[in-house]
Order: sequence, then structure tokens, then C-alpha cells
Amino acid sequence: MSLQKFIEDFEEAVEDIEPNSLTAATNFKGLEAWDSLAVLTVIAMVDAEYDLRLKADILKDCDTLEALYARVTG
Repeated sequence: MSLQKFIEDFEEAVEDIEPNSLTAATNFKGLEAWDSLAVLTVIAMVDAEYDLRLKADILKDCDTLEALYARVTG
């Protein structure tokens, strides 16, 4: 699994995110679409695509997509 694939999965999972609009340095918490539904959707996406139970505290500890990817794959 690559960082680029993770970003694509994130863009697809979160509603109102344009494809190819995010980068590794994107602060996902600052996105207009980032809300409680987006949190649940990303948790479900990580569970389904990466077979990992993502806990909310990991999301709290990460700001960028690259940091989140590192925690998911670490």
C-alpha cells in the first residue's frame, strides 16, 4: 500500500472531497468536509481497506495525511 493510494482512498471516503485535491502534507482536520461523519467514515475505510482498527486517539495525534498514513502502516 502506498501513500498515494491511501490519499486516494481518503478522498473517496470523505464526502465533498475532489479527487486529486489532497497531498501528503494536507492537514485533514482543517478540511471543510472534516466533521464527525468524516471521522467515522475514515475509521471504517481504514478498517475495510487496511484491516486495522483505527482508534480516535490516533486521529487526534495526526494532523497530515502523511502522519496518518504512517500510523496506519506503522
